[in-house]
Amino acid sequence: MQPANDLFQEKSEIVKTFGQRMTMAREMCGLSGLQAAELLGYQNSSKLSKIEHASDPETIPAFLPYKAAIVYQVSMDYLFGLASDWQRDPVTAQEQQIKRALEEVTADENNAIRNLFDQLTIVEQAAEVAFNRFGEIKKIVNRFREINPEFDELKLGAKLLRVVDEASSEVAAVGRKLAAYHASNQ
Repeated sequence: MQPANDLFQEKSEIVKTFGQRMTMAREMCGLSGLQAAELLGYQNSSKLSKIEHASDPETIPAFLPYKAAIVYQVSMDYLFGLASDWQRDPVTAQEQQIKRALEEVTADENNAIRNLFDQLTIVEQAAEVAFNRFGEIKKIVNRFREINPEFDELKLGAKLLRVVDEASSEVAAVGRKLAAYHASNQ
């Protein structure tokens, strides 16, 4: 059994939510407090104002949720905070829920694509630096060979030349792949 204090708190939250949703539903309809009160069967807007402001946990008459759902064209689940969709038609509410879920997925996909693009940009920048550096290294090694003819006879000299040539070819191949990627995405 729930303690009285917890039950009072729960009632207060329901009344507060109901009041907030009543206000939102009225405003969605473009009605003033007085206009809405008359449509709901009240003589003036005082009682409706108390309900909307949740000033008394015992202020929701039994007829009001049903009547408000009709007047405001919203579901009673919406008025009580059990649904975030205000539509009374369950099919329309479900369609709206699916639409929101797809928008979230689309946003997530867009973020993932943006992150991949950012990572690709970093890789391209690193590749460009590598292209430039390997070009410089190859020029320096060739110039060093010209100045120092005994270089070809040094231990590991031939291997160094081979590795520089292979790395230069590999970097050029990556450059061609990046260029083809950019050409296909334009």
